[in-house]
Amino acid sequence: MSAGMTHPTLIPVDRPGPAVWLLGAHGGAGVSTLAHYLGFVGDSDRKWPCGNDVENESPYVLLVARETTDGLRKAHALITEHRERSLECELLGLITVAGAPTLDKSVRQYRDVVTSAAEAHWRIEWHKFLAAAALPALPRWHPQGGVPEQTKGTRAAVPTDVIAAGIGIVTAIQRALPHLRSGH
Repeated sequence: MSAGMTHPTLIPVDRPGPAVWLLGAHGGAGVSTLAHYLGFVGDSDRKWPCGNDVENESPYVLLVARETTDGLRKAHALITEHRERSLECELLGLITVAGAPTLDKSVRQYRDVVTSAAEAHWRIEWHKFLAAAALPALPRWHPQGGVPEQTKGTRAAVPTDVIAAGIGIVTAIQRALPHLRSGH
């Protein structure tokens, strides 16, 4: 088991809970920011959800990792752990978050290896303004609100790559629903 990871447990949430859990591969991965931006996801506090109590908790999980060698290594270890332990929660994919404005070639190549092990991959670009942003001041987006109009360069809008990831995540959940209904 990876350091810091716990056995799957029911994660206490208000009802209705999130549609999908974000599991940070490491501290500083970007989970808090993504959980704020995307109004339908929740932070699993670096725990695997149990996955077997769908009446009380979503079984869907997305790993989140910073695009660094260490962050990607930890994400790869969690992907492997999920497979080896045959966890009941469903790993929908991996979100990688840029760690800098440019990506070193070796890190990009390693990211390609790690993301090939995931069911799906979404990438969040470098957003310079986030370093100084107060989380409560950031906007939120929920798929029920439709795709918002974007004004280039504005900080008052959810970044387009975050919305694109959100749309992809909703699509992944919709594709996974038949598995949930059939009991995997």
